[in-house]
Amino acid sequence: MELIVFIILIVLGFFTLIIEDKNLLKWLYIPSAFIFMIIVRFSGFDADIITYGKEMHSVSHDIYYLREFIFWYSLRFLYFLFQNEIIVFIILDFIWIYTLIKIQKTMIIDGYRLEKGLIIVFLTCFPFLFGYENIYRQFFATIILLYSYSLIESDYKKAIKLFILSFFIHNIVVLILPLFIIKKFFSFRLKDRITIAICLSVLFVLSLGFLALLKSSEPTRLDMSSFYLMLFSLFFVISLISFRENIYKLFKVVPSLLFSIILMIGLVNLDVDMIAERLGMMFIIFLLFDLYKYSNTIEGANRKLLRVFLLLGFSIPVFLFASSMKFLM
Repeated sequence: MELIVFIILIVLGFFTLIIEDKNLLKWLYIPSAFIFMIIVRFSGFDADIITYGKEMHSVSHDIYYLREFIFWYSLRFLYFLFQNEIIVFIILDFIWIYTLIKIQKTMIIDGYRLEKGLIIVFLTCFPFLFGYENIYRQFFATIILLYSYSLIESDYKKAIKLFILSFFIHNIVVLILPLFIIKKFFSFRLKDRITIAICLSVLFVLSLGFLALLKSSEPTRLDMSSFYLMLFSLFFVISLISFRENIYKLFKVVPSLLFSIILMIGLVNLDVDMIAERLGMMFIIFLLFDLYKYSNTIEGANRKLLRVFLLLGFSIPVFLFASSMKFLM
């Protein structure tokens, strides 16, 4: 059932992006997204989701829980209220989908061109699938962090609060800080922000070895770290060609690209596959956000072509690997 609805969402998303019909998005795709997540939760738990279900019953207060207390204690509190693991996950799913809808609203330019269609690209892409089906804590933190990222230029104070909130859901989000510096760092010039972000990224790389000791869950059983590095490198080369007349515009339009490559190179060379894999999925989500937002500035068929490429290019890989397909079977 999950697989069938997942395919329906891809097909529905494809036609919504081509037609650019906001009513189709609002009244058909988004309700279908909620229905899909309900189906996912009632289809049984897999991998890390089983662990999260067990943690709802925990009464421990050691440092492992305290350093990410917002997630763990929210999990326990919701279970205390409803006494049902499935209901708790459905409530959390509704929260992140609602947050994603709020993120979409920050993209509005002129009210037509389907600016608020980001959920179509996200919901079926493989980083999201692994997120809501497996690495849920990191996934939830990433959604909150993305909301912060979307507001950093328009509502700086709220963005900082959301960043802190995401940190206490999953501490690993601190590694996304260079991206926020590039996006906006007080009144610094873009050139200066890029320099600071690169230096901070290199600093993170030089001190990343100890993160292997913080491993708290199993990897997705499919080491994609090298693939992610090649993916970011490919996008970087294509972007350099596309923005060859104004490289600074590239960093302004897709700020997630450069620092993602720097960190992925460091992680792959450090041979910390699980961390590289998890962070790679986070970076892809920010890259998709940047590219979809950029598509809002493109005219005509090229806009639709880019969006359809993002949808299909990051959804089709789900069907190519047994590790991802097992979540939908």
